[in-house]
Amino acid sequence: MSNKTPELVAIVAMTENRVIGRDGGMPWHLPADFAHFKRLSLGRPNVMGRRVWDSLGGKALPGRTNIVLTRQQSFGAPGALVAHSPAEALALAHAHLGPENEIAIIGGEEVYRLYLDDLTRVELTLIHTRLEGDTFFPELPGEWDTVAERERPADERNRYDLTFRTLVRRG
Repeated sequence: MSNKTPELVAIVAMTENRVIGRDGGMPWHLPADFAHFKRLSLGRPNVMGRRVWDSLGGKALPGRTNIVLTRQQSFGAPGALVAHSPAEALALAHAHLGPENEIAIIGGEEVYRLYLDDLTRVELTLIHTRLEGDTFFPELPGEWDTVAERERPADERNRYDLTFRTLVRRG
């Protein structure tokens, strides 16, 4: 394990109108984005809110340390670690770092907001459509550079065109 400060990486898929969720789930089914997410999140501690945990059916994502951030003191998450503050979630994540030296912040909206100022990178899937939703990805503070970008056209399994974009905080 590196002594270097780990990168704090948000992994997010959002529509052109910043929607990331609706009614406790995602208002799309995009296998290409799921594969992208899996590749970026495997082997890393994944910090998520309780509603994201619930949207996963209360089941841990395999191949990564799942850390659920919740205000509910009595909350239990089989197969996952539970934190009750953003600092506690990061401490748990630090204790479970892999060779990538990255902590994945995987949502939802409130959790992204908690870590916005500390993010070093954002792995964004831009879904080229506008959908109704009730949770949104917040605007990024500060200045960011796009360091990688790949277009993926819609197909029979993925209804929308996608852009996979890597953003790195300046400075």
